[in-house]
Amino acid sequence: MKKDAQVWFNLAESDCKDAFLLWESHRYGSSVFFFQQAVEKILKAYIVERQEKIPLKTHRIELLIKEAGLNPNEIDSPQIEELSKAYIRVRYPDLNKQYYTSKERVEPLVIIAKKVYLWVKNKLKNQ
Repeated sequence: MKKDAQVWFNLAESDCKDAFLLWESHRYGSSVFFFQQAVEKILKAYIVERQEKIPLKTHRIELLIKEAGLNPNEIDSPQIEELSKAYIRVRYPDLNKQYYTSKERVEPLVIIAKKVYLWVKNKLKNQ
């Protein structure tokens, strides 16, 4: 793996581990933030490795998937945009309280994040 891609990949793995620890600690808002970050960073690793360019400076997962040249229909995740919104929503107390107060409200995003993360990780390792 290219050096810059490896840096992004290592950051993604670290964020993913943190997300699981926060999830297990019932810190749902923080957990979804780190899941979003893990997905964002693994996509950036993929872009550096496979597209051989510097990724966009964005937190929007759907834009990074497009830049990576990946097809999200492969994993049937229609709510990827909701994961992107988590980056902002979790940072504002009123929005965090509105969207991320319970396991039931956050779990759909966690499922999407895990699915996208593993999908990109497998593509990165197998291509």
